[in-house]
Amino acid sequence: MATLADVAKLAHVSKMTVSRVLNHPEQVSETVKQEVTAAIDALGYQPNVKAKALVTQQNYIMRFVVLEDVATVEPNYAILLLQLADLLRGAGYTLEITREIAATDHVDGLIVTGWRQKDIPALEALTVPVMLYGRAPAASSLSFIDIDNQAGTTLATQTLLDEGYEHIYFVGLASDMPFAKDRKRGYEEVMQRAKRPVHILSVANHSHAAAKAIDDIGELRPNTGFVVATDRMALGVIRALQAQQKAIPTDFGIIGFDGIFIDQLSSPLLSTVQQPLADIARGLVDGLLTLRQTKERQEMFVAPKLKYRGTTRQ
Repeated sequence: MATLADVAKLAHVSKMTVSRVLNHPEQVSETVKQEVTAAIDALGYQPNVKAKALVTQQNYIMRFVVLEDVATVEPNYAILLLQLADLLRGAGYTLEITREIAATDHVDGLIVTGWRQKDIPALEALTVPVMLYGRAPAASSLSFIDIDNQAGTTLATQTLLDEGYEHIYFVGLASDMPFAKDRKRGYEEVMQRAKRPVHILSVANHSHAAAKAIDDIGELRPNTGFVVATDRMALGVIRALQAQQKAIPTDFGIIGFDGIFIDQLSSPLLSTVQQPLADIARGLVDGLLTLRQTKERQEMFVAPKLKYRGTTRQ
């Protein structure tokens, strides 16, 4: 196993210089930094994290906090976790996971998802940097990154109108969370600009709840589209329409939201607003590391993309 002395010898510098590159890179020139980094890569040197923590007064541990109800947790968390772990490992950190807001004396920062309004005071009281996955409430000082939810449903609604669907429903979440309101707002504004009637159904984030909402509408007119706030609920919409022997996408179009995994479970495959998780993971890590350095609030929105599949005419 390579040692710090081995790195110093290969880079033709002192052990103290190698230590400075690892712990205080701002104190060395770019040329020296590149030479030492090249030696580290060539030797496969792994710094002693505990020793480094003593020098820099950091723990080199970040925590991922999932406050979501596990019954409605989307598969995107698993993909996001893998990407976060890889990015943090590249920055010299390890990642731990918890489902509660616990003591933070041994971590350097938190990434929090699935939070609710009631969690905000406890998160704001923490003494370590916190990055939320999801837009923070307007009055909160917490940093966040989120997909541009309003832009996503704006894109979905306009797409269905452009494809010639005459009647457009929004199947939204029965929630007061900012992202749920933003997704609803995107639909409403497009319909108002188009001078079309607004039809909104609010249900829990379950496929069977969405299916029941569609059944409760009664007889549906052909040439109807559905903008659905999550892919999970969109599956319920598809099943309800298929049970009524409706033609998808000829007479009925559906666009979901998330595009992580659930969109691939339906037949036909679901057209959906896709969350670019790689961009979100990068933003969460960059935002958290920036917070550690500057303590300046981070606020980032990621542009969504529409994935065309079998539930739209295009």
